[in-house]
Amino acid sequence: MKTCVTTVMILVLLGGVCAAAQRARRPAQPEDTGPVTVMRSATLRVTIASDTVGVFEYLSIPAKLAEWFPDQAIMEPQLGGRYHFRWKDKGGVWSGVVTEFVRGNTLAYTWLPPGEAFETNVRFKVVSQGAETVVELTHSGFASSAAQEEAVKTWTFYLRNLKSVVEDGTDLRPQVRQAPARRATRPRR
Repeated sequence: MKTCVTTVMILVLLGGVCAAAQRARRPAQPEDTGPVTVMRSATLRVTIASDTVGVFEYLSIPAKLAEWFPDQAIMEPQLGGRYHFRWKDKGGVWSGVVTEFVRGNTLAYTWLPPGEAFETNVRFKVVSQGAETVVELTHSGFASSAAQEEAVKTWTFYLRNLKSVVEDGTDLRPQVRQAPARRATRPRR
C-alpha cells in the first residue's frame, strides 16, 4: 500500500492516475508482434542554467546523485563500473553496470528495477549551450508502451528535480512524498 501511495503521489504531481500506477507495477510483457520484437525508447531534454562539468557531476558523483535522484547512491563512474541506487520509500536496490562513460559528456548504464522482468538502458548526454547545459536522457529497450509511458513520467519528475537542485538548491522529492494522495472517485449515476 505504501508503494502505491508513493507512486500515486508522483503520478498526481505529473497528472497521472492510480490505474497507471497499478499497471506500471506489473512486469512489462513484450507485445505480440510475431517474429519481430519491437523495443521502444524515449528521449527527454532539460536545459539547466549551469556549466556542463558541474551538471555532469550531478549525474556521476554519488553524493550529488543523492541530492536529486536516489536517496542513497554508489557509483563507479567508469566504463564497466557498477552502481547501486536505493530509495527510502521503495523496496530493493537498483543495480547495474556503466556501459558508456565520457567524463563531462556521456554516462550510460543498464537499468533493471527490482522485480522487473526486462533490463533497459539509460543514457545521459550533456551538451554546453552558451552559459547553459542541455541534458538529454534516452531510456531505451522497453518491451511495452505502458512501461515506456511510466518511465517518461518518472524521468520527467527527476529531470525537473535535477534542474531545481542545480539552479535553486531545492529538492522537490520531499514535496512529492508529503503530498496527500487523491482518492479516485467514481462518477455518479
